[in-house]
Amino acid sequence: MDKELIIGVPVRGFDNPMTRLSNDLSLNERIKLMKYMFLNIVQSFEDNKVDLFCITKNQLVIEYCKEIGIPAFISKSKGLSNEVSEFLKSNSNYPGWTICHADLPYLTKYYANNWINECLNSEVLISESKDSGTPIIGGKIYIKTFQYGENSFIKHTDFLKKEKIKYKKVFHKELSFELDDSEDYIELLKNQPRWYRKLSND
Repeated sequence: MDKELIIGVPVRGFDNPMTRLSNDLSLNERIKLMKYMFLNIVQSFEDNKVDLFCITKNQLVIEYCKEIGIPAFISKSKGLSNEVSEFLKSNSNYPGWTICHADLPYLTKYYANNWINECLNSEVLISESKDSGTPIIGGKIYIKTFQYGENSFIKHTDFLKKEKIKYKKVFHKELSFELDDSEDYIELLKNQPRWYRKLSND
C-alpha cells in the first residue's frame, strides 16, 4: 500500500540538548528525556499511512534512529529551514506532508491520527507554541519556504497569506506545548504523560 503522508522530525543532536533545562537536569538526564520524547513522537505517528524520517546530521542521533528502526534524512543544507525544504523537495510524491518538532511531550496516538486525517484534508495545518514558534506544520499543499527561528509562526502565516495558501490553526495543547524551559518542565512533572512515567521507572 502506498503511503499517504511523509513526516520529518528534526533532531539537532544529543551532544547538549535542551540547554534551557540545564539548571533542572544533568546532561545525561536531558539526553534521556530527549530520546524518550522523540520515541514518543515516532510511536504516536506509527501508522500504515505514514513514512517517518528523522532530519538530522548528528551521528549520535543517526545511531539512535537505527536502534529504534527509523530512517534518518541527512541534509546537505545548512539551517533548519533549509534542511526542511530539502527534505520535502526530496519527498514530494506523497499526498500530504508534516514537519513535527521532537519536543511535543503531550502528543498521543489519538491526536497524531487526528492530525494525519486533518492534514490530508487541509491545504496547510499549523500550530503555535507559547513563544510563537511552529511545533508542527503540514498539509496537502507543499510549501517551498520555511521560516524557523524567532516568531516562526507569525513568519509562516504571513508567508502563507502572501502565497494565498489557506491555512488552519490548531489549538490542541498536545500539538502546541513544547518542552522548552523550566516552567514547561515543572508542568510536565505535574501531568506526567505515559511515556514520562515509563522514563521515571527506568
